[in-house]
Amino acid sequence: MRERGPAARLALVACGVALVPFLLLVWRFDFLCDDAFITFRYARNLARGHGLVYNLGVEPPVEGYSEFLWALLLGGGMTLGLSPLILSRVLGIAAGLVVLFCTTRLLAERTARTGVATAGAALFLGSLPPLAVWTTGGMATMPFAAGVVGLFYLLWRGEEPASTWKLAVVASLVALLRADGAWWVAWILGSGIAIGLARGERLLLRRCLAAALISALVFGAHVGWRWITYGDWLPNTARVKLGLSGAALSRGSDYLVHFALTFPGVLLALLALIAARNWRARRVGPALLVVVASAAYAALVGGDFMAFGRFLVPALPFVALVLGAGLAALEERGPRVIAGALAALCLALSLLPAFDLAATPHAWRSAFSVRLNRPDACERSELAQWTRMNAQALEWRDLGQALAVVSEPGDSVVYGAVGAIGYYSDLFFYDRNGLVTREVALLPPRAGRSPGHDKTVPIEFFAKYEPTYLDVFWVPSRKELEENPVYGWGVRPLDILPLDPARSPRPRQWLVAQPGGG
Repeated sequence: MRERGPAARLALVACGVALVPFLLLVWRFDFLCDDAFITFRYARNLARGHGLVYNLGVEPPVEGYSEFLWALLLGGGMTLGLSPLILSRVLGIAAGLVVLFCTTRLLAERTARTGVATAGAALFLGSLPPLAVWTTGGMATMPFAAGVVGLFYLLWRGEEPASTWKLAVVASLVALLRADGAWWVAWILGSGIAIGLARGERLLLRRCLAAALISALVFGAHVGWRWITYGDWLPNTARVKLGLSGAALSRGSDYLVHFALTFPGVLLALLALIAARNWRARRVGPALLVVVASAAYAALVGGDFMAFGRFLVPALPFVALVLGAGLAALEERGPRVIAGALAALCLALSLLPAFDLAATPHAWRSAFSVRLNRPDACERSELAQWTRMNAQALEWRDLGQALAVVSEPGDSVVYGAVGAIGYYSDLFFYDRNGLVTREVALLPPRAGRSPGHDKTVPIEFFAKYEPTYLDVFWVPSRKELEENPVYGWGVRPLDILPLDPARSPRPRQWLVAQPGGG
């Protein structure tokens, strides 16, 4: 049995150090966001033999998901009888372990190498709340990050890159896992091509070029399949956004500033690059390029309304690699306590938002918030936004379960959040935000909206289709329904749906709907 070398032992220790806070934070923030249930519904219809569709009978169907390979994985699991609510969490945690393993190996062998630097950067990574929050959530955020880190690992870990086929397979998986995955593939393999050309490293150049070509063919084949299946080159999830525009860039820039103000430890970790004078020899350049590419993508698409910087999660392992290089430079030139103190400061500053604390003034952060749908939305902290997302997903789950009890086959609903309510009710949905309704996605965007809600339409937009319900919601009591003007009693007709308390997920509340004439 081959004995482990010092670098391998250091990586093993660093990975163990990072695992402790990571798993504790995953446990603290375990949840499923509402958007995950959209993909769950597509996956369930696939498992039932209907294909990747949301509403049955719509021709052509609408691609209202962004995670093609994720939908296939969950659909395959559902075919085997596995619940996507469990499977998505298991796969997310497994992906998180891959991220920690690959990053700590790179820290120990390439960018940090010394004990304090490797352990400090690993502990920083394991303590980042966004990484833990989006390990669950039900979406492919963490599996995608694992794919990005895995591709980088295969390319830069050894003295020479992994084989062409290994690079090509992982690059293709990344390109298929998310609709925007090709962006990261291009930057990672592109850095290998550029360095191969600049340094005359023919093996590196040849393998990166070949892997890029193969993954581009796979990506192109998927785009062709999308056109044949859905009649569009882009997923509907891209159509509902602002598109490449000055407005998107402005809002996306605010998103980046808000993230930096919320997690100043991440910004400080990047500034540690100044101390890493030998960063080129440590392969920090390609890692920094991934950070820049991830930030550029978030800015170009206009940011995201969800909690804890979901769009920037793929960049965080590479921030840790940059920090490791800076800590190593400090450790080599001076007392280790300086490097340890910097690592501790980065960790503390980034961990604070997990407990609703902040190192920067609230007014600064709210000034750059991109959550614009409600007057109070910009005031929410990341923890408050996560708490709201978790509570809303549970409320919409209960609505979906209640609708499944009272509805008849062929009933239809107008709603703005079509995740959990759509998954549990399995009714036909008219989506006010346009994710699964092409007619809305093709409208011009409205000013001053949160990302993903740029084209939201009023309920009455769908009255022409005579849906069964134009709206549906919970009310604490009939008295409040009659007296509270927010429910529109006396302004629009409302029905109290006959829901047996024994079968209601909220037996002490009233299920109310606005009939639509269908």
